[in-house]
Amino acid sequence: MDASWTALIAAGSAVVASATTGWFTTVAARTQARLNREMQVAQLRHAQVEHRYQQRRQAYADFAKAAGVLHSRLGDMVAVAGDSAAFSLLLDEARAERAMLMSAMHVAALEGPPPVGVAVRQLYEAINAFWSATRRLNDAVCSGDPAHVAEHRTLMNQSRADARSSRDAFVEAAQEALNPSVNVVI
Repeated sequence: MDASWTALIAAGSAVVASATTGWFTTVAARTQARLNREMQVAQLRHAQVEHRYQQRRQAYADFAKAAGVLHSRLGDMVAVAGDSAAFSLLLDEARAERAMLMSAMHVAALEGPPPVGVAVRQLYEAINAFWSATRRLNDAVCSGDPAHVAEHRTLMNQSRADARSSRDAFVEAAQEALNPSVNVVI
C-alpha cells in the first residue's frame, strides 16, 4: 500500500500542479488580453484626439489665411482708390476672397470652442467693416470732395486697425483653444 499511496499522492500532486498552472496561465492570458484591449482603446482615443486637433488647427489656419488675404486685398484697393478700372478689378477679386472668408468663417466657428467662435465672428465683422469703409473711401475719392475724402480715410484707417486688433484676438483665442494647458507668461 505504501507504493499505492505514493503513486496516488504523486498523481494527485501532478493533477493539482497541472490545474494550478492552467489556472495561472488562464489568468495571465486574460490579464494580457485586457491590457492589450486597454492599450488599443488608448491608442484609438489618442488618434481621435490628434485627428480632432489637426482638424481644428486646419480650420483656424484656413480662416486666418482667408482673413489675411482679404485684408491685404482691401489694402490694395485703398491704394488705388479713385482709379475706377483698377478698383473694379481688385473688387472682383475681393468678392471671391470674401466668399472664401465666409466659408472658412463657418467652419472655424463650428470648430469652437465658444471663445474662438466669438473671435471668429468679430474678425469677420471687422473685415466686413474694412470692406465697407474701403468702398466708401473709393466713392468719396471719385466724388472729389476733399473733406469727404478725409473723413472716409479716417474711418477706413480705424476699420483697418480694428481688423488687425480682431485678428490678434482671434489668434490668441485659437492658440488658447489649441493649447489650453499652456499658460504663456511674457
